[in-house]
Amino acid sequence: MNSAQAIMFLKNNQPFSRDTEAKFEVIKKYNDVRVHFLNHPDPQCIPLFLNSFGEGSGFGVYQLIEDVLMKFSVEQVLPHLITALKSEHTGVRYWCSHIAASFPNPSLLAPLTHLLRDPDPDIRCAAVTALSQIEDDRIIGVLTGVLEKEEDPDVIDLIQEALNESKIEAAIP
Repeated sequence: MNSAQAIMFLKNNQPFSRDTEAKFEVIKKYNDVRVHFLNHPDPQCIPLFLNSFGEGSGFGVYQLIEDVLMKFSVEQVLPHLITALKSEHTGVRYWCSHIAASFPNPSLLAPLTHLLRDPDPDIRCAAVTALSQIEDDRIIGVLTGVLEKEEDPDVIDLIQEALNESKIEAAIP
């Protein structure tokens, strides 16, 4: 496999459909593409990987895409990550909100804050985690404001944990 073939594969799978047994062979090829770009980084793959996530775990491969993205600078990844966080596809929003925690940057504040209103509580949890990694004083206000409206007990617990951690860090000189 070369980079052109790998890019074409990703372009043809934007995003993947829900995990099914029938998709297992395609996901195996997706993993081969991941390994290719791990060994031969090409910035063309960044938006393609970020928009490839279907619903499910990709048979364990989706978690590994972050390793490829870590080969690139924050400046290369952020514009594509910001766009992907606004995707209409649940799988893309979910996995990109997880990836956002590894690229903590104030420019992610707006799209992650928007995800705090996502109907999927798992996406809201991932957004809280990603926001808690960003060093910006506005995070405490954002999390405090959403805490008042949140109804899911897991999300509430995560927000409270993030707020407690933020207050401890703010107290350390």
